[in-house]
Amino acid sequence: MILAHGKIYDTDHTAEILENLVDDTNRTLAEKRIGAEEVVAAAQTVAERIASGAYDDIINGFDFDGIDEYVSKAVGMLKRDILLLNLKAQLPHLCELPEIDSYLSPVGVLFHIAAGNIDVLPAYSVLSGLICGNVNVLKLPSQDDGITVKILEEFIKILPEAADFIYVFDTPSSDVLSMIKMAEAADRIVVWGGDEAVSAVRRLAPPSVGIVEWGHRISFAYVGAGYNDRPDELRGLAEHIIKTSQMLCSSCQRIYVDSSDPGAADGFCRDFLPYLQAARDAHPLRDIGAAAEATLLKYAAGIEGSLSGEEKSGERKYYGRGCSLTAKDDTELEISGFFGNCDVSALPLSKLFSVLRRKKGYLQTACIIADEETAKKAEDIMVRAGVNRVTTPAKMSDTFIGEAHDGSFELQNYVRVINKCREN
Repeated sequence: MILAHGKIYDTDHTAEILENLVDDTNRTLAEKRIGAEEVVAAAQTVAERIASGAYDDIINGFDFDGIDEYVSKAVGMLKRDILLLNLKAQLPHLCELPEIDSYLSPVGVLFHIAAGNIDVLPAYSVLSGLICGNVNVLKLPSQDDGITVKILEEFIKILPEAADFIYVFDTPSSDVLSMIKMAEAADRIVVWGGDEAVSAVRRLAPPSVGIVEWGHRISFAYVGAGYNDRPDELRGLAEHIIKTSQMLCSSCQRIYVDSSDPGAADGFCRDFLPYLQAARDAHPLRDIGAAAEATLLKYAAGIEGSLSGEEKSGERKYYGRGCSLTAKDDTELEISGFFGNCDVSALPLSKLFSVLRRKKGYLQTACIIADEETAKKAEDIMVRAGVNRVTTPAKMSDTFIGEAHDGSFELQNYVRVINKCREN
């Protein structure tokens, strides 16, 4: 399904629309303008209609787990107050110098290559580009169920002027020729994904086209001595792990315990497993197929380790019902098993910097469960090593108004600063 010029087309029309994409987007840039206030007002109308049930007949046609949560997030992200506060936080008025007038201008055409692991992201990415005045070309992730096109189609019905500023394609990433045509029309490519996706975009992007990379990141928790005296924080970490299924860049993949004794990881696993189990009991698995596959792989690795003798020396597994913890002597920060299967390692503060620094460029969110003095030292080490966000356990994946994304403001990548020098 394709969205172009405000109309829905069958995928068979991809080649035809792409053939004219450069000319069509150039014409829009040369002849048309769209204002941030108009975009914000239209987004607010969409949010109000979703909340009032006006689109229930459309929403009910999408049959996938988590649709209610998806809708709730969409309403929150499209609200006028949220969008305006983000604009104010990320694009504050430029300081005017006596001899220079400075103002912001759209980049031109943004080609968004969206990832499918974050609800509402594809539509939000397009609206972020649109609110800055850009023409937006979106390649949908393979996991998209068609809801992105519907959101943007309804948005265009409310704001018809946006029709020539939004193009959506369901082109697979394997269709390199189509991807190249989209890239050729762009001034910047906005890519959401891992190293493989970013590398692929670098190969297909023309030299004149800039790349905005929102790559995969990794997040973790650091736990100090006396953690058992902080049950609310342990409970918050457990619920975060379970609720996110560890599928987000901000999801906790490894828990470090402040100790030089590897056995401290085992002690934490035994203490923390009841919290993790309680969270799993309160939030049963939704994606049974993927979760079952992850669990089977985890068990298979455990059996294989036992037979080879590796488990005894390097890993000890603590199983719950639908969740598990693995105590590891290895401290390397890596992706864990997902779906409530988290790794735990002992790591003293004195070695934290060197371990984190090996993942520079990939670090995103960290939470700390410790006394004030330890927390202050740990945060300083984390920030110096490259962590972009330090927060409480329960809020690792929460978003807030005006937040930076992976250490920079998203909207600042979608505008250019124009300097107009005046005569003295």
